[in-house]
Order: sequence, then C-alpha cells, then structure tokens
Amino acid sequence: MTTTPPPAASSVTLEQPVIFYPGTLCDERVFMPCWRAIDIPKRAFVPLQWAESLKQMLALSHDRLDYFDEPVHLVGFSMGGYVAALTALEQPNRVASLTLIGSYPGQFDQQERQARNNIIQAIKNKKYQGMSGNRLKQFVLSVDNSQVIDIIKAMESDLGPAVLAAQMAALSEREDLTARLANANFTLHLLVGEQDKIAPPSKITALGAGLSKSRLHIFDAAAHMLPLEQPAALAQYFAENFS
Repeated sequence: MTTTPPPAASSVTLEQPVIFYPGTLCDERVFMPCWRAIDIPKRAFVPLQWAESLKQMLALSHDRLDYFDEPVHLVGFSMGGYVAALTALEQPNRVASLTLIGSYPGQFDQQERQARNNIIQAIKNKKYQGMSGNRLKQFVLSVDNSQVIDIIKAMESDLGPAVLAAQMAALSEREDLTARLANANFTLHLLVGEQDKIAPPSKITALGAGLSKSRLHIFDAAAHMLPLEQPAALAQYFAENFS
C-alpha cells in the first residue's frame, strides 16, 4: 500500500483573490491539501453541497464573488467547474481567470444522462448502496492511496445520497457553454490528470483547441481526483499562473 504524505505548508503567498468550487459530493476537503501548499489570504469557497438547484448554486457563487472588489480567479473542480464557468460568463468583468480542473463545460451525452438518472431513481427508492469499488476506480489513479480514498469516502458518507441526487438533478440537463467560452475575454486554464477517465485529456485537449485564450496543462500521476492526488503540483501551477 502506498500513501502520499500531505504537502508541507508553503511560504508562497498568492495575493489575488481566488474562489474555489467543489465537485459532485465534495466539500472543502477536496481542496485542503492544495490550500496547505500555498497561502491564499483572499480565499473563498462556494459550498455547492448546500444547494438544491443550479439557481441556488449560482446564488452561492455570486455571493462569494461579492466578497471582493477586485477581479477574482475562479477555480472549479469537476461539477464545480461548470458552475464557475457559468458565473464567469455572467459576470466576465469580475473575473481575472477561470480554471477548470477535470471539468468539461458541455452537455452530457445520452448514456451519461441515463446513468445519472438511474442513480437519482435508486436514491429516491432507497436502493442506492453508495459508490461501488469499480466506480471508485474510475476516479483515482490508485485505490491503494489510502489518504485520497479515505477523504473521498468521508465526503461521500458525510454529505450523503440526498446531496448526490440534488447535484445530479441540478446539472443533468445543462447548457453547452463551450461556444460562449470561445468568445470570453478572460484566460481559461484547462487542468486535467493524465489518467482522468471522467474528463479524459483527449477531450479537454480538443476543447482547448477551440478556445483562443485557453492554457492546457496535463498533470502526471493523477486521474480525476487531481486536487487530492497532486495538490502540491496544483498549488505550484496557481503560484506560477495567477498574477
């Protein structure tokens, strides 16, 4: 069994404000290892787990955006990337940059929509048994990384199936934002793990090809749970690119 020690606290300070958005069934814990690796005094977190609809997610996002008087870097992981992107498109003059981590801002295909609907129905019928071992393997580079696995399972247990159902229902039928992002005037950072099976690098690379102001970075030794698997490398990217 291999484990990755938590990154040491960093002396690097990022002066500009940054707002973080979690993925499905995630909370602050998905970003905490990264936060320990870089000092961000002007930091805010959007608790998407509190919302029951996309409208409520956006309300929480706009509330956090109002914390700051200067342009803000928006950082969204997976599901949170979509909410961050929609926020950026609604208030582009408030945005210094948009970062999508393992996140594709388009629509889901029919197969994914059906899979999401099956999970929602299982939760409603009280037949949902939680994330299976095979499903978990799709999210991580290695199931032997107990530190990452423990955080994922703890978030799943604490937030529960009702939050999962609400989040899936809120975003299953969603607008394709790719064309609008192509015309955006802010920098778009596309970050993805080399082994991401949820938002594959090939798909994110193709997305970036159509976005003139995008910057693509593929992280080694990471799958979909990039913020937990490579937090120090993620923090370093922020330090080098958010200025």
